[in-house]
Amino acid sequence: MRSRSPDPEPAAWLAAATGDDPADVAAALELGARRRAFVADELLEAGFRDRELHDLVMRLTGVDSAEADRLISARARLVEPPPGSVPSRDRRLAENETLFRRVNERRFQAETAESVPEWLEIVCECADRACRRALTLAAAEYEWLRQNPSRFAVLPGHETPAVENVVERFPGYEIVEQHPATR
Repeated sequence: MRSRSPDPEPAAWLAAATGDDPADVAAALELGARRRAFVADELLEAGFRDRELHDLVMRLTGVDSAEADRLISARARLVEPPPGSVPSRDRRLAENETLFRRVNERRFQAETAESVPEWLEIVCECADRACRRALTLAAAEYEWLRQNPSRFAVLPGHETPAVENVVERFPGYEIVEQHPATR
């Protein structure tokens, strides 16, 4: 009995083997490739290198060692920032904090138009754009915090060491300060 070699076009032979529409299979393969590239890009921008990068790419994308090497090699040329520059990922994280600060400043101005309350509820100013959790701090502490444009109030565990350091801890929140390079 003669063994049939797979079609050199993966979408075609996968579609034939599974009975799925070849266009759907091709789209799924393309989506998977884009997701693997995204994972590699994020890891590279975050500063992972060498064996740690290789192992994370394998674990997070499900590819084998040789494919991880090919993926890292292809993506590293596209992602590698010039020496001394801030990675775009870190810049985006710092921009997210600034966005939340603007939201809180507008709320503070609206809430204190007539009188300043003793306590304020603000949105966590962490780097996670999807975070919408609130924290409570004294209005005086909030006003003091605003004196330094590099400092932000975040919930415990919401700090992002890649772009900031925790400078003070309080019950229910922390004060973080952005690294000079990400300001």
